[in-house]
Amino acid sequence: MTATVPGEHDAPRRQRSLSTYEGWKDFAERPPRDKPALLTTEQLGSLGPDEFARYNADRRAWHANILLRTRQVHGVHLQLGDILDSNLQDSDRVKSAAALDAPPALGKSTVVNTFGRDFHRQRIAEVGEYLDEDRDILHLPVCHITVPGRLTIKGLHMMILGFYAHPATAGILHRSMAGRDLARAAADCIERHDTRLVIIDDLHFIQMRTRDGVEVANQLKWLSNEYSATFLFAGVALRERGLVGEGATGKEAAMAQTFRRWTVLSLDPYSLRTKQTRQEWDSLLWHIEQALVLADAHEGMLVDMSRYLFARTTGNIGSLMDLIRRGASRAIRTGAERIDRKLLDDIRIDEGAETERPELQAKHDREDRARRERRRRRLKSDGAEETGEEAA
Repeated sequence: MTATVPGEHDAPRRQRSLSTYEGWKDFAERPPRDKPALLTTEQLGSLGPDEFARYNADRRAWHANILLRTRQVHGVHLQLGDILDSNLQDSDRVKSAAALDAPPALGKSTVVNTFGRDFHRQRIAEVGEYLDEDRDILHLPVCHITVPGRLTIKGLHMMILGFYAHPATAGILHRSMAGRDLARAAADCIERHDTRLVIIDDLHFIQMRTRDGVEVANQLKWLSNEYSATFLFAGVALRERGLVGEGATGKEAAMAQTFRRWTVLSLDPYSLRTKQTRQEWDSLLWHIEQALVLADAHEGMLVDMSRYLFARTTGNIGSLMDLIRRGASRAIRTGAERIDRKLLDDIRIDEGAETERPELQAKHDREDRARRERRRRRLKSDGAEETGEEAA
């Protein structure tokens, strides 16, 4: 028996930086991956060596790129859609900006990038790929940049210009241009290509206790006023770093005025504290189960390990996805074709999760023992009552 292997003739996808318009267009416009067919153990055994190798390569690539739109992600996307629609104002009005503030490894970049991708596709469908009849001006609805470790005003404009491959990014040219000229060139790029959304990731790298940080903060305010685009920022602990908040004094007063116009959204780790949060965690695991392509998988394969998986990852979706991806890869390479606790026990993930694992696992084990003991006493009590009624 020969199985059709999805994607076996696909050309490899080139990995480009999302902070260039070529990389962003590739990311936003590429067709979705085809999920490999789910084969039985017998069908796997019937594949020839080359077919088997290609099938496993497709499965590994599929598992490495599983993307889930959770309830939280859906909620953030709804809010962002509201903000962009409300910013369809005339140029004399100040536009609101948005910031996604969340702890590390909760998927901030994935959330803003997938929203940007959806918005890119929407605008291309509405306006088209080009903005002129001669097809000379490319339509780029989204500009994406990632903040480096130390950002200056000039560096900010250079990164925006770099996204559009503007000639000003040439080494000799940009050194001879004044900062205001770079700023104007960046604004012209955004206007020329009808960019409506500017994503700035890793905003937490801006140091508010430095002169450069305060200057960049003031420049962000100017950009929000000057550009006809909505700014979407993402970062870690933006409030704690003085990037979002009111009542700031001294150098941080600049940010207080700037971010007063921002709508701050957040992502939270999962928890098992309430029935609702436990259901949300189990629902997440169930949806991951449905995405896996393993011959010996079964219904409840991950949900049945709900508390174990929470202890391993502390409810952090980034840690969870790393654990499941690595588990799926090992299940394919070893021929296990399923994910269970024995397989996962031997897989290490990020240090944060591994550090908290022993304490959290011990806590859950105590709770499980206490729950079993309560159930045993209840059953014993029920049995005693039935015996008493019969004797009477």
